Amino acid sequence: MSTLASRPLAALAALALAALSPLSPLSPLSPPSPLLAAPLTAAGARAPVADFELKDLKGRVVRLSELRGKVVLVNFWATWCGPCKQEIPHLNRLYEELKGRGFEVLAISTDGPQTVAQVARMARKWPVTTLLDPEGRVVAQLNPRGVAPYTLIVDAQGRGAFEHDGYHIGDEVKMEEAVRALLGELEGQVAAPAAPAVPAAPAAPAAPAAPAAGE
Repeated sequence: MSTLASRPLAALAALALAALSPLSPLSPLSPPSPLLAAPLTAAGARAPVADFELKDLKGRVVRLSELRGKVVLVNFWATWCGPCKQEIPHLNRLYEELKGRGFEVLAISTDGPQTVAQVARMARKWPVTTLLDPEGRVVAQLNPRGVAPYTLIVDAQGRGAFEHDGYHIGDEVKMEEAVRALLGELEGQVAAPAAPAVPAAPAAPAAPAAPAAGE
């Protein structure tokens, strides 16, 4: 076989071996991508999150400010977004597990007019609250780069405490850690004992009466 004829076969063989390699991006055994989630923002450095209102799948208006006192995970997703479909089952599970502790999830669909009709078919059985933003008002406000999925976790005081772009296997672990840490803060505030009352200072003894004149 000539050298020129053998080169394509050699290249095909090399690609086949690469696909079987555990380190190859083509292999199902590839290690997950590095986590991209940012650490929890320190309480003193958190900024208030701008309030917004959107309608849910039943037409009811939901306002972020009405959830003050809860830890709220705001997730931007779309029906056409593959990573979103991978991530949302983890958010549903986390909500079901922690909703009794003051945790809420707002799944904001960024689908436009062409695909918004598909949102209800996909999300109607989700336990989390699904909101519609077909005009992109809240996306422009909180997710101006239009990343999908994009997650913002708001603490019980309405301040941004955690944000994350995209989804890779394992990111859900970091999100859960952040949520649990914020719920711990919330429960610590609720359960904190009242400061003990400062005892009143003892009353000063009465001054003796002055003697009457001539005594």
